[in-house]
Amino acid sequence: MKSIVLFCLLSVFCGWLTAAPDANTLLLKDSASVSDNIVRIKDIALMDAPTRDRIGNLVIAAAPELGKTDTILKREIYEKLVGNGVESPQINGADSVKITRNGTAVNPSFFKEMILAYIVKNSRWKDGVQVEIASSKDIVIPQADENNIRWQLMPANGQDFLGNILFKLQAFSKTSNEEIYSNWLVAKLKIMKSVPISNREIRKNQPIDESDVRWEVREIDAFTKDAILDKNELLGEKAGRMIRPNSVITAGLLEKKYLVYRGATALLVAQSNSIKATSTVKVLADGGYGDSVQVMNVSSQKILSAVVTGKNQVEVTVQ
Repeated sequence: MKSIVLFCLLSVFCGWLTAAPDANTLLLKDSASVSDNIVRIKDIALMDAPTRDRIGNLVIAAAPELGKTDTILKREIYEKLVGNGVESPQINGADSVKITRNGTAVNPSFFKEMILAYIVKNSRWKDGVQVEIASSKDIVIPQADENNIRWQLMPANGQDFLGNILFKLQAFSKTSNEEIYSNWLVAKLKIMKSVPISNREIRKNQPIDESDVRWEVREIDAFTKDAILDKNELLGEKAGRMIRPNSVITAGLLEKKYLVYRGATALLVAQSNSIKATSTVKVLADGGYGDSVQVMNVSSQKILSAVVTGKNQVEVTVQ
C-alpha cells in the first residue's frame, strides 16, 4: 500500500516538473536597467518565447529620470497587464522591481563656453561676445557615461557669426572614438563693440582725424558687421564716400584699401577644429579686409573662395 501511494506522489511530482508552463507566466527580476523613457514588461520579467512575443512590448510604466531609480510593485504590474487584456497573468518572483535608467543628460547651456571659445578663435570678435542657446531641453544620450564623451562643435558653412548661428554638435566615445550622438544646435550671438561714430559730415576723400569721431559701445548687426574696431585702422584714412553725421564708420565707407592683389601670391590658412594648415595660393582678384576672393592652390590648381584676413593672407574654414 505504501509503495502505491509513493508511486502516485512521484508521478504527480514528475508530471508537474515536465508540464508546459501556463500561458502568461512571468518571473519578475529583482532589478532592471532601461535606456528608453518607458518600461516594457520584457525589461523587467523573464518569460518563454511565445509569451514574450504576445506581451513583451506592453508598456508598464514611465522610466525614471536618467541616473535615478524607481520601484514598480508586483501588484501594479498585474493591474497593468489585466488592463491591457492579458488573461490570468501568473507573476512569480520578487514583490517589486527596481528600475534604473542608464544614460547621460546634458543641458545645452553646457556648450556656451565651447561656442564662445570657437567664436573668439575663429572670428574677428575677440571680446564683447555674449552667447545664448536657443533650446533649454536636455540633450539625452542613452547608455552613455558622461566621463567617456568627447564633444565636437562646428558651425554650418556660410555664416557670419552674427545673430543665430547653426552648429553641428557631435558626441564621440573616448574609448572607441565612435560617434554616439549628432544633432544641430542653435546659438544666439550678441556682439557688443566700441565703434567709431561720425561727429559731423565727412566728405569724400577727406582724411579722418580724432575730432571727426567719437567711440561708443553698440550692438553689431548686419549693417555694422564691418565696423572699424581699431583707431589705428581709421585715423588718417580717407572717406571713400560722404559719411553722414552720427553714422557707424565701417570699412565700406572708407577709401578702398586692398590687402591682396590679383596675380600675387598669398598665404592661405585653413582651419578645421583645432587643426590649422597653411599653403601658398595665387590670388585671382583684388580684395580688402573681410572680402571674399577666389584663390588658386599653386600645387593642385584647385580654385576656392577665401576671406581676406591680412596683408597677403586669406583664410578658409573647412568642415
